[in-house]
Amino acid sequence: MKICFVVKAIHNQVPTYTTTHMAFEAHKRGHQVAYTTINSFSYGTANRVWATVVSPDNGHFESRSQFLTALQGLSARRQEICLSDFDVVFLRYNPNELEAERDRIRNPAIEFGRLLKLDGVLVINDPTGLSRAASKMYLSSFPPEITARTLITRSPIKVKIFIKRLKKPAIIKPLSGFGGQDVFFVRNPNEININQIISTVSKNGYVVAQEYLPAVKDGDKRLLLLDGQPIFFGKQAAIYRRMSPKGEIRSNIHIGGKRKKAAFTEKEAQIAEAIRSKLITDGLYFVGADIVGNKLLEINVFCPGGINNINELYGVNVGKHIVEDLEKRVRLRKSPKITPLGTRIKLHSQ
Repeated sequence: MKICFVVKAIHNQVPTYTTTHMAFEAHKRGHQVAYTTINSFSYGTANRVWATVVSPDNGHFESRSQFLTALQGLSARRQEICLSDFDVVFLRYNPNELEAERDRIRNPAIEFGRLLKLDGVLVINDPTGLSRAASKMYLSSFPPEITARTLITRSPIKVKIFIKRLKKPAIIKPLSGFGGQDVFFVRNPNEININQIISTVSKNGYVVAQEYLPAVKDGDKRLLLLDGQPIFFGKQAAIYRRMSPKGEIRSNIHIGGKRKKAAFTEKEAQIAEAIRSKLITDGLYFVGADIVGNKLLEINVFCPGGINNINELYGVNVGKHIVEDLEKRVRLRKSPKITPLGTRIKLHSQ
């Protein structure tokens, strides 16, 4: 299997990244692994998508750190190659990290991904599905019973009215935000700095006003799903709890949130079942669902993470599980077509 990971930059990849886990497992299993960046794409020659890809040398690596050192080192192989030659192109590129809203909306990875998909490449996640799920408005696709009450607007007046009608605390955050940036807790609409908060959040676009879920004091849960189903290892799901630092409402690990083991309860099972068919329909093969209490707070589709935390907490290997599933899918795509009577179809050129 030939697999290429599309990332923002190769030099800033680290051993604990989910991408590194998957790439290293694919390499260990004998697959050809390459990385490329969104700035390396080109289209034109023979109407194909090309890119400068980087691959580690063919040595044996004992760890993810060794693998990554080889990938980022001077001995790594760099070559211009047609990406249609790959079996799988994994889009691990988060447009929300771009500074310009224009670039976030016009995600070039999606457009190149569509061309690759038309050329028969297995593109993950599906480019069309990514475009649909590009903003937090994607949550409106799911049953209201599993989501928090939410308003999306650019009107400060409507935000205040929404919070007043909630009659409970709320969270205000940017629609295009990521990583817990510009997230504010508002106890009531009469707070003295409410206008300043709304102004700060709305500077780059739409505002999300959302009911505050008291269960967040116990942290949120990150659940990893593959092809619409929670990933399981026996009875253990690929799920963990992120606890907020003291005095914080955000639980992101990079701002000091703590990780803990978490049970996969009936609540998570119901949420997973409620979103399963939509994820499959949209081709969102590998996603992370963030859950607070009995509510779905967010769906991470561009660059879902958490493999390192889950592996260390439970002693499992999520990356290996994903690569094994990809192997099966690639084998099926390459298998000769079978008629209902079991006769192999012979393909004739026109």
